[in-house]
Amino acid sequence: MRHRILFLLFVFGSLCAFCSEPDTASRKPEGASHQELEGASSLESSYTLRTGEQLQGPHILTYRLFEYSQQRGRWILPDLGYYDIGSTRERILFTGVGAEFAHNPRFVWTQVVYAAEKAGPDARHERTLWIWPVLDARLTPRVSGEMVVYPTIPLNRAARWELDVDRAKLEFAARPWFKAGAGYSACVGANTGWTNKPLLTATFTGRTGSWEFWLERMPGGGQVQMRYSVARKGY
Repeated sequence: MRHRILFLLFVFGSLCAFCSEPDTASRKPEGASHQELEGASSLESSYTLRTGEQLQGPHILTYRLFEYSQQRGRWILPDLGYYDIGSTRERILFTGVGAEFAHNPRFVWTQVVYAAEKAGPDARHERTLWIWPVLDARLTPRVSGEMVVYPTIPLNRAARWELDVDRAKLEFAARPWFKAGAGYSACVGANTGWTNKPLLTATFTGRTGSWEFWLERMPGGGQVQMRYSVARKGY
């Protein structure tokens, strides 16, 4: 394969997850409110790295994303990120602010609003808003679900509207450090018809963070995604 980044990250993430227990020190106890945790810490920083690779030749990178956010109590500010499609000739810079509007042992609703702009030699400097809700549900002690469905709202004439299902998935926790599941992703927009992208997931959690891998069917082929995230108290 021309790009070995996902394979190397998969091996690294898997070894870290297998060799270490979940890092409970940097995670909120289930069912605990932010008010109950204010005495322990008032700031949590999250780092997210995502990338995808086309399964069929020539195995090109399909996207790269990096995001950093801070959460104080139930408020998320700032939330900063970068996205491209494997080339810096067209990239998206985004920033957002949000909050947790519901938090209990079975259900969490986090709402973020992002302002985004495309930049680069091939970009038309489209400016948009993303209304980004994250819904997490714990259906049973071992079965959980997550859904993100967001609209893209144009802010200038160069931009176009879109509706994306970033993810809608169900997962089964076979072990404290391993989950497997299946889900669905899709998009439709002013210039594109409805596109279905079903997927399978595997998630390894250890001291280094959460390593999530997707096997996703795409139009004309498929891709494998790696989604890594870690949260730490403080900066």
